[in-house]
Amino acid sequence: MGKVIKLFGFVFFLFILLNFTYSSVEVFSNYDTFLKVNSDNSINVNKSLTLKNVYDVGIVPGQIEFKIGRGVDGSVSSLEVTDLKAIDGFGNEIKSQLRQTKDYTIIILDIYYPLLPGFEYNFNLNYKVSYAPGGIFFKSLQIPLRESTIPINKGKFVVALPENYYFTYIYSEGKNSTIENNIATWNIENDLPKSVIFEYSYMPIKIGSLKGSYVFWIMLNLLLLSILVIEIRREISKVNKKLIGE
Repeated sequence: MGKVIKLFGFVFFLFILLNFTYSSVEVFSNYDTFLKVNSDNSINVNKSLTLKNVYDVGIVPGQIEFKIGRGVDGSVSSLEVTDLKAIDGFGNEIKSQLRQTKDYTIIILDIYYPLLPGFEYNFNLNYKVSYAPGGIFFKSLQIPLRESTIPINKGKFVVALPENYYFTYIYSEGKNSTIENNIATWNIENDLPKSVIFEYSYMPIKIGSLKGSYVFWIMLNLLLLSILVIEIRREISKVNKKLIGE
């Protein structure tokens, strides 16, 4: 009987441990990101975040990591993160550090602030990313919206282009964006969308869901083909005139 009770107690403890491991004790109840794309191939990233304790006891978040891919679609070189700064809701600077791995630049924040059940912790995270775009007339980037393993309940993701630049293509799975002038906005709900892909240029070429760069090169090739056809017809006409004259 004693062995049965011990076995039951072990199974119950294991169940509680697994439930604790695979359930979230903290979420981002709000996750607002503002990306300002600069004309010098850099991006200013400003995040306004709210961390919430959704567990039934108090917690201390500890170290929170944000992973930024060293490489991103649309960039021909590794991304470089600089000007890192984090400020809490009380105006105090949060201790932060950068760690490099083969695939990621990891931002680590020390948030040793006790949170009772249901309580929230507000903070801002700001940094700058430099990249080398692969395009000449058109530049494109794919940006992940969630850099942390902590779930996101809701938020906004905003991309602002440099003056006199235009979005020529935008894609985000499961979520549509609203565009006003050179600013695109996505609403984040329950970790969606996972990432956004956008292309931009100083040439306002956008036809349906086609990439502006594709439309541009198609139009250019058609123009060159038309010129070639005209020149061929001219040469044929000249040859015909000579034959008639003879």
